[in-house]
Amino acid sequence: MAADTTPLVPPKKRPPQNEKNPVLKMLGKPFKQYGALKVIGILCAGYIACMTFTPIGTFGTIGGLVSPNGFIIDPASEERTKAGVVLWKGSLRTVVAATPLQMVLLAISRCSAFFIYPSLVLVFTTKFRASMEMIAQSPIGMFTYDDLHELHVFCGWLCMTDGCIHTIMHLTRWIVQGNFELVVESRTGLSGLVSVICILLVGLPMGWERIRSRIRFETRKYIHYLFVVFCIAMAFHAPISGWPNGGFAPLVFPILILWWALDTMYVCFYMTERIGTSVFHVVPTGVQLTMKVSERFQRNAPDGGYCYINLPWISKTQWHAYSLFENPANPAERQIYMQKLGDWTTDVLGALQRDTHRPIWICGPFSSPYDNAAESDNQILVAGGIGITPAISVMRKHQDSRRSNLIWACRDPHMLEFFVKHGEFSRRGWNMIFYTGKQALYVGDTSEIVTSNGALVHIVRARPNLEDLIPNIIYSIESGEYVPEAFISEIKADAIGQLQEKLDELDELSLTSQQKMTELINYSNDLGFLFTDLMAEIVKDDKNPDLLAPTASDGEEKKESNRATMLSKIQGYKSTARMTVRKSMARGTLGPKSGLRSHATATWKAVESGMDTWMEDFEANMLKPWKEDSSEAREYVDSLDRKRVLETWGCLYCGGQGPLANALQKTTKQYGLSVALESFKW
Repeated sequence: MAADTTPLVPPKKRPPQNEKNPVLKMLGKPFKQYGALKVIGILCAGYIACMTFTPIGTFGTIGGLVSPNGFIIDPASEERTKAGVVLWKGSLRTVVAATPLQMVLLAISRCSAFFIYPSLVLVFTTKFRASMEMIAQSPIGMFTYDDLHELHVFCGWLCMTDGCIHTIMHLTRWIVQGNFELVVESRTGLSGLVSVICILLVGLPMGWERIRSRIRFETRKYIHYLFVVFCIAMAFHAPISGWPNGGFAPLVFPILILWWALDTMYVCFYMTERIGTSVFHVVPTGVQLTMKVSERFQRNAPDGGYCYINLPWISKTQWHAYSLFENPANPAERQIYMQKLGDWTTDVLGALQRDTHRPIWICGPFSSPYDNAAESDNQILVAGGIGITPAISVMRKHQDSRRSNLIWACRDPHMLEFFVKHGEFSRRGWNMIFYTGKQALYVGDTSEIVTSNGALVHIVRARPNLEDLIPNIIYSIESGEYVPEAFISEIKADAIGQLQEKLDELDELSLTSQQKMTELINYSNDLGFLFTDLMAEIVKDDKNPDLLAPTASDGEEKKESNRATMLSKIQGYKSTARMTVRKSMARGTLGPKSGLRSHATATWKAVESGMDTWMEDFEANMLKPWKEDSSEAREYVDSLDRKRVLETWGCLYCGGQGPLANALQKTTKQYGLSVALESFKW
């Protein structure tokens, strides 16, 4: 693990690498994404080319279709050749190529068909949710791709474009031969026509933005079920008697249909559960859903992941994917934030005019690319909008074992307020929220907020520039220039001092023990900390005794006296007010407002000016990744050993596939950082 506070001595700068030849760069570009998949596709295409375009008898009875005249014809029947078919192993095959042009067209059509065989398999299996989850939780998962949805989209595009090429080559060959009627009169032509229509109907509404934006999500999803028709048609596309010179379709596609059916039934009966009472908390632009999940759900996904939810009182047929994050107050509960974005979420928000309790169905849990966070000692979590939810889960899970740094671009003030109040941010890393909305925030012009778990959140009113932010974050931590948690400890120490003053003030008032405990909890919240969190620091006898004394001159006796006095007073309050505290904490609130609450607020305002001065002095010397010129940081990061140091850093992203995701991929590539992306763009 990279050192958190000890400055690293940068190794000597590496000499600049030679720029790659433009021609090689152009040739290598198609292989950058899913290169292994494409290599397998090329091997499949090479296989069918050998089986087809070698002389008859080259591979015995299983391959070789070229006649002695150098073309593919039926030597036993000129009539069949003219009709565009050859008799091969008892079945008629539409593979006649009697001229050089026809040979080229046939070569392209057959090679393109076999090139997409791996993608055809993956475009289905990536959506076999139970099977993919089982693989992800096994050692085999180490060798699979992280973002299965992105792989599904890639394979879908490849199948659609390659399938069109395959179809056009066959049609052109038949037109040249004068056998265009084979489109409807042969099993290959008719099944191929049905298949290409299905693949266009499924692919275009999902992949072409102009069409996608005009069709409702539910319609596009239902159109996806045409894949069943596609598989049935492909099962009849070629005779199985031709195997292994073709004839794979009658084997592959029935297996895929059966696999899909079994996987779907398993998900339906073993990974789906009804939650009779779930809590909906309504905000102006979204809904927070809190639900108590089963022990099976908790066991399979103790942290993070995503699930599909169905709200039967909105639609009994619609299931939507959402990232999960844990309720810090109750490990058995999972939470989802549904932002108003599409038709379905608009209907949900319209049906929920106030907080309520409703039944729901959930399906899952399933792994997400954010599960890779454990592979990095230092994490940079980049989120756009509602993509913050998996980042919140990661920060909570790795609060004490990893250094998580957050970069969140958000323009919804209500969502920002919700997560700042309820999310568990990292206490050991940078938490930066880039607010791009036009409405005023509930915190006004404040630039720093201390969350309920004691983390410091910086609110920046600008768009994030990842090219500067990422090297600045790495520089600040690896060089030891600034460690974020050091600032938090100073704020917490000051808060404990103010809590001590509050104790003295309460003793001068005629209050019951219940009222005093309620005021302490309220006041701790005003200071930006949980009361239990501050108390945990107070009871540390030897680890950090300086927290209770404003200056070192007070002496050890005064420190111990302060600690003993505070603990004694609070213990006395708790002896008669324990039930009040439990009720307050169980509700997730900090007690009713009263005249005493206003008195506590006045006390806070009295010390606010002093705090502001202290903050201004600190900020004058602190490093700000969002403001600093990154030239020095870039030079420093470039000098770090990529294998020994930068390999301990990893970036994760959740959000739309827009400029933020593109900038992250560009920056991580520049510094050789690993990156995992999560997106549910339907």
